[in-house]
Amino acid sequence: MIYSDTIGVMDSGVGGLTVLSELVKVLPSSKYIYFGDTLNLPYGCKTKEEILFFNRNILNFFLTLGVKDIAIACNTTSALTYEDLKKEFTPRGLRIFPLIHSAAYDAASGLKDGDCICVLATSATAKSGKYADEIQKINPNIRVVEIPCPGFVEIVENRRYDAKESYLAVEEKMKIVLENNAKRVILGCTHYPYLLDLLSKFAPRDIFFNPAHSLAKAVASVVKNTETAGDVDFYVTNNPDEFKRSGKMFFEINKEVQLVKMPVFSQV
Repeated sequence: MIYSDTIGVMDSGVGGLTVLSELVKVLPSSKYIYFGDTLNLPYGCKTKEEILFFNRNILNFFLTLGVKDIAIACNTTSALTYEDLKKEFTPRGLRIFPLIHSAAYDAASGLKDGDCICVLATSATAKSGKYADEIQKINPNIRVVEIPCPGFVEIVENRRYDAKESYLAVEEKMKIVLENNAKRVILGCTHYPYLLDLLSKFAPRDIFFNPAHSLAKAVASVVKNTETAGDVDFYVTNNPDEFKRSGKMFFEINKEVQLVKMPVFSQV
């Protein structure tokens, strides 16, 4: 089957369902294919070389289905591999919407010179400095502090919101936010909106910024609603039953999740 009018959404796991959810709100009649690379999650502790290998395979998969519009629902992918993917796949007919680049303008909006934005992110995203790069293109006088949060993804994936260790892990990172008097806190991983109840124990809920809203708006600015009924197909690279069980907490999954076998990364 060819999905020429379909929007592809790619992430390493269930986190990107936050982006899919926002897309469905603004483009409810569109068809979607959600691809979760569950065999290789989390991306945040992988090298750029590994992530680029995984991403190329996913985009080639979308190409085989005829999908042309791709939303990168992963901050780490946006930070580390978007430029490479854009260069390689745009000439092949793909239109790629990256999360970080889409969110930067909205994240900086309403702030003034000297204000601070903190970014809670995976280690790979924080190390890349990509949020700071993109935000400071808009206003070089905004201070951006990128905070690596190893373990946050696992809290969400394992639904350990009430564990004492989870509280302490979040408290440690939020101390940095408070010390910097951040005016805005970017949830720089698609899993992190699921931590909002826990995060808001330490700071007002309205300072937290979800980049998924911006990405959905960017896609909707060029992709129009159709007259057909909306629908989503789900593909994963490992354990579809677990994906469906975990994912249903965040998005209604009413059909079979399909398993796709992908090439395995090798250093050789």
